[in-house]
Amino acid sequence: MGEFKSPETVEAETMLAKAVGIMKANGKVDESELSVLRDIASRLGIGEGTIAAILNDPDSAENPLPTDPFKRALFLVFMASAVWADGNADDAEKELLTEIGRALDYSTEQIEAAASAVSSAWQTEGSDLDPSLIAVQIASHFG
Repeated sequence: MGEFKSPETVEAETMLAKAVGIMKANGKVDESELSVLRDIASRLGIGEGTIAAILNDPDSAENPLPTDPFKRALFLVFMASAVWADGNADDAEKELLTEIGRALDYSTEQIEAAASAVSSAWQTEGSDLDPSLIAVQIASHFG
């Protein structure tokens, strides 16, 4: 019999699985990406066992996308964080970010704005990326 998971848990695991997919797009997940992945998981309330399972098989997670505007924006910010986690955004990662952003009903302009906000936060020396703050800005600006 399957384990019951709340809709929030399923959404959180979906976010993590999509982030892993982005991180694996260039063929490897390095230590800086794992650090960001653990940070995302921690913010979403996902434990190490689930992280390991999703790292091994990201396709095993269910794939419902959030409909709430803030959760959609947070999802997009976490995905942009996955792209920039190693300090480098390659074309395959950007393509996956765009694909996920479009699935969340964001335009190319909105996806690029989110990616730019995350990239700027990552590149600011001594900056501590606050995904929630960026998501609030995106949700309030784009809805």
